[in-house]
Amino acid sequence: MSCLKMYFTNPKARGKQLPEGFTVTRFQSEADIEQWLDICHDGLIAADAGIEKFRCELVDIDGPDPYRDTYFIEKDGKKIATFTVVPNMWSTGMGYIHMVALRSEYRGLGLGSFMADFSLQKLIEMGKERVFLLTGDARLPALRTYLNAGFLPVNYIDEEGKDMVDRWQNIVNTLQIQNLMLLNDDGSEMQELHCTTQ
Repeated sequence: MSCLKMYFTNPKARGKQLPEGFTVTRFQSEADIEQWLDICHDGLIAADAGIEKFRCELVDIDGPDPYRDTYFIEKDGKKIATFTVVPNMWSTGMGYIHMVALRSEYRGLGLGSFMADFSLQKLIEMGKERVFLLTGDARLPALRTYLNAGFLPVNYIDEEGKDMVDRWQNIVNTLQIQNLMLLNDDGSEMQELHCTTQ
């Protein structure tokens, strides 16, 4: 199934702060690959994915450079989350937030909101007027985090010729969102979605 796309076009992020006791560090060496994989195995990538998955997502595609773009959140010297902030993904000129993962035992502490805001602030400082991300229908907590950060859903036609309207309507209903603007792929407003299950 194709990914869901979201755009952020707001000129500023909310400025969420990192909870006390957590720090942000950068990807520094190949030794960090195992930590990245271990974090991502907790719900983002297949449990048996190895270094080839790291290369596929952060090395062998047009955009990211892990040494420049990939961050970790640490607690007591342990890497517990990762995210990548790409200034120009697939030569679109748009900023991109990529491979966001958080160990399950640290969820619910506001770290997802911090990662979204930190990423947006970095891209805004780089002069990015539009930022996008890709995600999946089942990642409901992440979808809620992105919506709360100011991202809006995007309708586009996938490789099978299908649009995203019904998928976004299901998410609006599942998350019990009253109103949500759906954007066209060019960033213009398409239609407002309303929760239909209350």
